[in-house]
Order: sequence, then C-alpha cells, then structure tokens
Amino acid sequence: METFIVYIDDKQYALQQIVPMLPASGSQATEANWILIGCPPRLNRHTGRWLTRTAQNKWRQEWTRENTEALVHLLDAVGHKVSVRTVQGPLAEFTKQIKGEVGLARVVDVRRPKLSVNLDSVTPEQAQEKSNLSLPGGVLAMSAAIVMASE
Repeated sequence: METFIVYIDDKQYALQQIVPMLPASGSQATEANWILIGCPPRLNRHTGRWLTRTAQNKWRQEWTRENTEALVHLLDAVGHKVSVRTVQGPLAEFTKQIKGEVGLARVVDVRRPKLSVNLDSVTPEQAQEKSNLSLPGGVLAMSAAIVMASE
C-alpha cells in the first residue's frame, strides 16, 4: 500500500492537483493511504492577541476540516484510506515526524503558490522556491502614479 502525505492550503487548488493523480474509473485501482495535512493561514496579530490558544487550535482544526472535506469524500469514493491532520510547527520537522509514524511515504506539496511569498519547504531536500514575481512597493506606487497622470 502506497502512502501519500499531502500538504493543503487551498481546497480548489488541491483538488485540481490531486484528481489527475487518481486512477481512471475503469482501471484497476490500488489501495493507498492518504494523510491530508491542512496548512491554515496565520491569524493576524490583532486576532491572535484576543483568542486563547485553545480557541486558535479549534479554529485551525475547523479550517482544516472544511478545506479537506471535498478531497476526503473523493478519496473515500475511490476506496482509499484517508486521515486528516493540522500542521503543528515547522513543516520539515512535521514531515519527519509523520514519516517516522508511517514509514516510507511520498510527500506531495499542493499548496497554492502566492505572489511575492516564499513558501516554506516541506522536506529538507525540497528546494526553496523563490518568488520571482515580487516587486518593491515603490515600483508599484510609481507605476500607479504614472497611470493616473497619463489619464
């Protein structure tokens, strides 16, 4: 049985990435174990200031459940075993911990790439992706001023 560790931060993007990995409906399906790991967004400092640690963890668990629900139903329908977790701590260390629990596993990072944000690597071997689409704020402000002046 093959095991997949999947990091998710956007349910639609994850569905677009995972569906092509599933076997076709007419082909011989092999059983697989999927561990879906939700990567909820960080609470801003103002929200985090007023919520207790328990409330923050509860929100993170609910966010993970809501954003993995469609994928869980899809994988269950195909006949795969699915478990869902919420990331705790640095991603590379969390991956090492999960691999220690399940043994050999394929790590799949289906987090949505974001403009001017460098995502943390999920394994030590994963190359750190640098966002090449980031622009300094001054360049954006100057271009906006030029556009406004030209009109």
